[in-house]
Amino acid sequence: MLPQADAEQPGPSVEATRGVAPRVDAIGGGTGLPNVLRGLRPVLCATPAAARERLVAVVTTSDDGGSSGRLRAQFNVIPPGDIRNCLAALSENHSNIADIFQYRFGGGDGLNGHAIGNLVLTALADVTQDFGEAVEIASRVIGARGVVLPATSELVTLVAEFADGRVLSGETAFAAAKGRIDRLSILPERPACSPRVLDALHDADVIVVGPGSLYTSILPPLLVPAVRQAIQASSAIRILVANLMTEPGETDNYSIVDHLLTIERQTGRQLFDCVIYNTMPVPEALAAAYGAGGAVPIVTGTFELHALERLGVRAIGVPLVSEHPAGKIRHHPDCLASAITGLAQGKLREWRARAEAGGI
Repeated sequence: MLPQADAEQPGPSVEATRGVAPRVDAIGGGTGLPNVLRGLRPVLCATPAAARERLVAVVTTSDDGGSSGRLRAQFNVIPPGDIRNCLAALSENHSNIADIFQYRFGGGDGLNGHAIGNLVLTALADVTQDFGEAVEIASRVIGARGVVLPATSELVTLVAEFADGRVLSGETAFAAAKGRIDRLSILPERPACSPRVLDALHDADVIVVGPGSLYTSILPPLLVPAVRQAIQASSAIRILVANLMTEPGETDNYSIVDHLLTIERQTGRQLFDCVIYNTMPVPEALAAAYGAGGAVPIVTGTFELHALERLGVRAIGVPLVSEHPAGKIRHHPDCLASAITGLAQGKLREWRARAEAGGI
């Protein structure tokens, strides 16, 4: 096992010391955020009576590709795809409604590629004229345990300035362009943000950012001034979940420290108290398959741990690699949830002992 930081861990919140489940806000998008929610939902919202506000997802709203991009362009609606995936992740296991929500048409004039949930959210937004209300209605229909909130209440567009001088707008454009991004920004620069998002960040015991694509899932919500300021002002434990793999053309050769410093450079602030990183080797066959596409495992060793210590960031090493779904490398939702809640309740050392003994 790679070396792990042994800094003094943050103490439990007032609520945690009373034996009450912590309030956790998770920020991001893509496949990373739903995975975090899958792990935390049975821990924080195990029963229908549990307070939904114990688990809040703040979801990026900058997607302009696929079904979401088409609906955004045609109906001027906040892209619903990442929202849909988070709602499904918070629904009851084996929910037929959730399965229908995730169903994607494989053909049909105008329907090909659209997920039913995307169409439902778009229709609800048109009827209510309020995308946030549309998400809340869909949440009740699907039986989500937890709250899903769009990071902004208006459309935003990502703008990337590349090291070679190119300036491209729209995440699909610069994701395809491949190149080192020097600066990322959003238009409008100060998009409207729901008071519910700011209230949730204010009330949180834990704020978790990531894992996910650095430039298209993690950074966009942090570039919203109101969100960034709320995170900075929060008394919550602020955690960055490090990615397992680099992303070809975007984070080539990035270490955990490079990710952290990139976020600081793009936002103008060091936002995090802790980083949770992976200590488990990626299976050779999967590493080779990903390597053929240019992605490599992010390995955190002594040099990176010392650098994080100098930055004042606690490093938490956890075995996180999961091979589900088959052929994919993902964070293990239950292990990640155990680390997050263990840290929140000041029991990380106990969690580590149980993990090493095979109890988790």
